[in-house]
Amino acid sequence: MFSLSKLKNILSKNKYGKYLAIGGFAFFFIKGLIWLAVIFSVGFSAFNFI
Repeated sequence: MFSLSKLKNILSKNKYGKYLAIGGFAFFFIKGLIWLAVIFSVGFSAFNFI
């Protein structure tokens, strides 16, 4: 069975694996911030509409 710690160990040893891990983290972090901004803007505009 392929465990998460084994995958993390393989990626951390490889130069491109580190770029992949950091890039994946940055992508989902920025995606989350964009969704957070969208939800806040929709929420505040709905609050101001009432």
